[in-house]
Amino acid sequence: MTSKTQMTKAQLIEALTDAENKIVSLEKSVEQMEAEKVHIGAKLLDDEQSNMVSILKAQIVELESKL
Repeated sequence: MTSKTQMTKAQLIEALTDAENKIVSLEKSVEQMEAEKVHIGAKLLDDEQSNMVSILKAQIVELESKL
């Protein structure tokens, strides 16, 4: 590839267009990853809540057995 100072206007436009397309593609990838992160985070939170509920239920059963 020639240096930027030796490129024709058409070559510069093509290089900029390619760069813009790569940026758009990367932005879409970032958005998808952020959506997956939210989904994974929500799932982990649900699992944590489920564990807390299980622990509380076990404690209630233990307390009831003592009565």
